[in-house]
Amino acid sequence: MKHNKKRNTAFLYECLIRELTKAIIKEDVSRQRTVKSILKEFFSKGKLLKQELELYTNLLETKKLNKEYSQRLMVETKKDFDDLDRKAVFNEQTSLINKINKALGNKVYSSFVPNYKDLATIGLFFQNSGLKAKNRIMLEDKVVSYLTRLDESQTELKPVDKLEFKMFVKRFNETYQHSLLKEQKELLGNFITSFSDNGLGLKLFVNEEIGRLKLAVKAEMTENPNSPLNENFKKVEAKLHNYAKVPLNQTIVEEIFYIQDLLAEVKRNASND
Repeated sequence: MKHNKKRNTAFLYECLIRELTKAIIKEDVSRQRTVKSILKEFFSKGKLLKQELELYTNLLETKKLNKEYSQRLMVETKKDFDDLDRKAVFNEQTSLINKINKALGNKVYSSFVPNYKDLATIGLFFQNSGLKAKNRIMLEDKVVSYLTRLDESQTELKPVDKLEFKMFVKRFNETYQHSLLKEQKELLGNFITSFSDNGLGLKLFVNEEIGRLKLAVKAEMTENPNSPLNENFKKVEAKLHNYAKVPLNQTIVEEIFYIQDLLAEVKRNASND
């Protein structure tokens, strides 16, 4: 069951949102405008891809259902998916992919999307018409498990099997080794290996990294008391303190990733002045 991520509307949308976030952090106004323009063109109200995205969202944002209701929701959502003009959807996806390639570059598809596995599972479920009965049943069981589990944001990271771990490491090495900051590589490296050691190494690294980031944020505010960025730094500082009160999860890892990028960007801009 091979998943084509470029034909997964929810994945394309998530990549654009993450690209917009990075552009905002880097204060790249031109790239912000480009991403917003693409989002408006393909995902504004009434657009075909917006309608399909909402069907993904129906399943992605639903948790803690009983099994019977989950199965009913799946059936009805799949009907709505099939009722969309599939040829028109394919053509819109093709236009979106071409626009992303020309305006933003194909590195957009390498964005770190924490819930990629869930997006892929639901994408395969929606597009399972050509699968054999056994594979369809396996996919449906996976979606039922997703819909009946607890909200992931309230749970700690869970280990995955060795095969998925090896594939994750391979994607990480191929995608990120030449483009990320040293501390970001270390964070993502520990995030990946957390799947094999139940998160112990990641927890130790994150505790140390949060301490370093707190000092770095405080230093920035002390050295530049009149900086317009200080309001943002105060929010970042509060967020860093709050991390100690909740279980470590993928959302925290991603937020630390962007805080690292923010501080590095501030230092780069200061050195260029």
